[in-house]
Amino acid sequence: MHDTRAIPPLDALYQRHSKHSSYQLVHPLLAPLLGRPGDLPAGKLEPQRQRFFASQLSYAGARVLDIGANTGYFSFAAIAGGAAAVQCYEGNADHAEFIRAGAAALGLTDRLQVQARYFEFQAEPAKRHDIVLCLNVLHHLGDDFGDRSLAVEPARQRMLACLNGLADATSTLVLQLGFNWKGDVRHPLFDGGEKAAQLAFVEQGTRGAWSLAAVAVPDPLTREYEPLGPHNRARNDAVGEFMNRPIFVLRSRRVSKA
Repeated sequence: MHDTRAIPPLDALYQRHSKHSSYQLVHPLLAPLLGRPGDLPAGKLEPQRQRFFASQLSYAGARVLDIGANTGYFSFAAIAGGAAAVQCYEGNADHAEFIRAGAAALGLTDRLQVQARYFEFQAEPAKRHDIVLCLNVLHHLGDDFGDRSLAVEPARQRMLACLNGLADATSTLVLQLGFNWKGDVRHPLFDGGEKAAQLAFVEQGTRGAWSLAAVAVPDPLTREYEPLGPHNRARNDAVGEFMNRPIFVLRSRRVSKA
């Protein structure tokens, strides 16, 4: 049974505005508890991304780490998919409290643990997880977290160091990156905002630590994710920046699947 005492603060937390508020769709487990379905955000293809994840991995019995969880869509999706334990990190205190309140309302506090801070890539990946989600986080290095004195190229190299360090902590990494450093179009991370440039960055920069199992982008018409290929490799400005961001599924060369 849901803890109804958690519902009023859950709703109030969701209404607080910040840099990344109203970014992520509220997971169906939580949406009925908010009471105002018309006020919920459209999101960033969360159901479509989750369907793609489900085609590539299984949460059943898994230990999951969600880095940069926002309001927790993918943390709750992992729970709904049968994950044994989910640990999520969220540097926005209101968002972290929203996830915590949601877990309490749903009676999930024994399976979903929340850290109200940014994940420290260089210090924390020693704890093993079966699956790590790192979705639209690393292009904020030097902005939301990390060294603000970095220039673009050192930031790119730091991002690769963060990714490669995770290969000691998990067998499977699901990755998504923005094209612009700190979300600023004046500081592109990849030449021309091209998917091929981002693919080369990930594939070549992580080769010793990871093997690339899958890469996908959404179909402009169905919005469902499909494999990256000759027909969808070019940038499509008509669909907006987010729908050009590939999703990468990486398998560790260092950690075998449990």
